[in-house]
Amino acid sequence: MTYQLTVGVEVHVELETKTKMFCGCLNEPFGSRPNILVCPVCYGLPGALPLLNKEAIAMVVRFGRAIHATIPTETFWERKSYFYPDLPKGYQLSQSVAPLVQGGVIVIDGAEHHLHHAHLEEDAGKLMHAPDKTHSLVNFNRAGVPLLEIVTEPDFHSAESVKRFCQELQRIMRSLKISSADMEKGQMRCEANISVSKSGELGTKVEVKNINSFRGVRKAIQYEFERQTQALEAGETIIAETRTWNDPESKTVAMRSKETSADYRYFPEPDLPIVRIEDGVGGGHLLPEDQRRELVALGIKNELVQPVIDKGYFDLLKGVQALKPEMVAEAAKTLITFSGPTDVETLIQFIELKAENGWTNETAKEVLAQAETKGLVEASASFMSTLDLEPIVKTVIDENSKPVADYKSGKTAAFQALVGQVMAKTQGRANIQKVREELERQLND
Repeated sequence: MTYQLTVGVEVHVELETKTKMFCGCLNEPFGSRPNILVCPVCYGLPGALPLLNKEAIAMVVRFGRAIHATIPTETFWERKSYFYPDLPKGYQLSQSVAPLVQGGVIVIDGAEHHLHHAHLEEDAGKLMHAPDKTHSLVNFNRAGVPLLEIVTEPDFHSAESVKRFCQELQRIMRSLKISSADMEKGQMRCEANISVSKSGELGTKVEVKNINSFRGVRKAIQYEFERQTQALEAGETIIAETRTWNDPESKTVAMRSKETSADYRYFPEPDLPIVRIEDGVGGGHLLPEDQRRELVALGIKNELVQPVIDKGYFDLLKGVQALKPEMVAEAAKTLITFSGPTDVETLIQFIELKAENGWTNETAKEVLAQAETKGLVEASASFMSTLDLEPIVKTVIDENSKPVADYKSGKTAAFQALVGQVMAKTQGRANIQKVREELERQLND
């Protein structure tokens, strides 16, 4: 019997604002000493009143317009009631009725993936469990951090396509300068809603939480597809539940029965105003799909296109195109090889100096290292001035009598061997054209 996998994705992204979503505490949860970035609003203490973070709202609207979603003219926040040890208020300020982003499409290599909505809420704290499971510690520094929750339509039918979508979403967040979306730091967290059926209808939805890597996204979905398929083959009924991904054991584990929206008892937050969103034009920012298309049109090799985007070099290459269009392909190769320079004029200058002086990659890296304190031109001049080719070439000639004799008898290949010996003695630092000139001069004396 053939079974169909259907997956919808929920992705949580921490926004990189200066302060938290509803108070003035710094938004720096990663690496800070536990429980110092907190205040009465974070804890939900009596009389503490929340304030809206305008920067966070603007970031989410920017994301929504970039993916051509509908942005409501008005939005508001609600209390989502549930108890968990790292949720100090006993409720979460979130959105349900009027999310900031409604609909939208993300395209990956021509394939469209549709969003249901994306809403802005506050993050919870973080629990750390003792290895012996005797106790847990809670860090509230993350409580109140602006959190964008992105909910897709259930239009994925393979684990690999979900993994690629999450990777693309990370690129979009970085491209829009909304978040670094680093999964290792918890800045981006994925949940998968998985159903399996043997007909055209959707099966029972099972939610899998706590997936903290792109590799884990693919493995968790594959595992759950196999688990549900085997259960259906055995005549069992799949129950709607929430499961957690156990990465060390590569399996999902049951956590609790699945909640419904009624369980959360949403009601409007009385201490926050309705927010009116100004009209704006969508799609002004080039998303990674558009960037890929433009880079290919510029003649960038396929294997360099994605690394260029992932490292944030697209705008830099567009700057090179404006000044020196013939250098764009070499600039892409240079950026991926050397991770810099990071401004257009210096990048062009570096490429020209490298070609003029015949630097090897090792030499170029040394010059770049010196350029951090001296500047590129001075570093290049200083680096090259330390080489005295005359005695080096003389030593190579003295030590290689056979290649010298071969060259003088008309075997031109021997000359290249001597050039290689000189370059080796200079550790690739010499200008290869000057090496050739000096070799010819001494050999013909």
